[in-house]
Amino acid sequence: MLTTIYQEMESHMQKEEQILFPMLRRGMGAQAQGPIAVMRHEHDDHGEHLEQLAALTDDITPPKGACTTWRALYTGLHEFRDDLMQHIHLENNLLFERAG
Repeated sequence: MLTTIYQEMESHMQKEEQILFPMLRRGMGAQAQGPIAVMRHEHDDHGEHLEQLAALTDDITPPKGACTTWRALYTGLHEFRDDLMQHIHLENNLLFERAG
C-alpha cells in the first residue's frame, strides 16, 4: 500500500510541477481547468488511500508493545497524513478556486 501511495504521489507531483503550475504562473487559469480536474480526481484518490491506511493501522495507532522503529513509522505516517490533507485543502480550496 505505501508503495502505491508513493508512486501515485510521485506522478501527481510531476504533473503539478511540469504542467499545472507553469500554466497557472503564465496566467492560463481558464485553460488549466482540465489539469485541475485531473488533480482534484487524484486528490480524491489520495483521500481514499488515506482512509485505507487508517483502516489498516487502527487510525495510525501503533500496536501495543510496538518497538521504537514501528512507533517512528506510525509517527511519520501521522505527519504524512496531516501534511497531505493540508496540501489537498490548500490546492482544492484556494489555488484551484483562484485559477478559475
